[in-house]
Amino acid sequence: MTQHSFLRAARRRGAEAAIDLSQKRSWHVIIEENWADALDPIIHHWFEQGFSRRPSLLDRLFNVQGSSNSDEQVSSVGAVGIDAWANYERSGTVSQADFDQGYKKTYTHREYPLELVIQRKMLEDNKYRQITDPAMRLGDSAKLKREVDAASVFNNAFSGSYLGADAVALCSDSHPLSPQKTGTTQDNNFTLALTKANVRTIREAMMAFTDDNGNKVAVTPNTLLVPPTLEDDAITIAQSMLDPDSASNAVNPQQGRFQVVTWHYLTDSNAWFMIDSSLMKLSLDWFDRVPLSINPKVEDKTLRATWIAYMRYSFG
Repeated sequence: MTQHSFLRAARRRGAEAAIDLSQKRSWHVIIEENWADALDPIIHHWFEQGFSRRPSLLDRLFNVQGSSNSDEQVSSVGAVGIDAWANYERSGTVSQADFDQGYKKTYTHREYPLELVIQRKMLEDNKYRQITDPAMRLGDSAKLKREVDAASVFNNAFSGSYLGADAVALCSDSHPLSPQKTGTTQDNNFTLALTKANVRTIREAMMAFTDDNGNKVAVTPNTLLVPPTLEDDAITIAQSMLDPDSASNAVNPQQGRFQVVTWHYLTDSNAWFMIDSSLMKLSLDWFDRVPLSINPKVEDKTLRATWIAYMRYSFG
């Protein structure tokens, strides 16, 4: 060991902080059998740096949950009719709450693994950027994969090839109320540009939505989800104190009603979404069957070492 210089790096869950190797002018390396083990905390550190670089909207838009099963089955129920509350005064009998069976959806978790291979000679030749950069890029790519998948729910919201449990697209002219009440539908698909007038029109339409018993759902839109190309327009509509379309200092009634959420991964520069954020999380699901991790692969580490980044999830 006297012929070799030495690198000491605490494990990610050890007693010391991980070493930021980009700040070092030279490497002190192990080139014995445990060289790959010594790199493990460094790989973890830079992988996590890459993963945390990209901001996420997943938790903000989806009901993110864990799972211990191969799949998850979600079943909705209809609303309770309000007339039943008056039965006791009329008849002296307490009525039982009656729910219609709603739609069912099965989420099947998919596996997403990728390998990161580091050659021993990179360590011997002090090629630290060729070790840390791939680890960071892999972490960044893992976050990107999750964001793109989550955004696909909205990017495919108008497509007849991506259907929800009610057999229509997320944004549809004809959402059925329930499997038991056929023939009546509701429309949540508006082909209107993002303007103050259209925001008012869609907001009023959403606030008139009803449940399967014909009662108003009390939808209260409070979020405008937009691509970067519409961010300035959305902020102008949602935050201007005065009417942006008026020269007479008229009040802007939309001010304060909406938070503007901009998502880089919305692919249609003209598509925008008005959302009730509390009701949204009752319908948008994300199940992390196995949270993202990166771990060494058991193999011969003489000339190269391999790490497996792995995550398993479902969404919709």
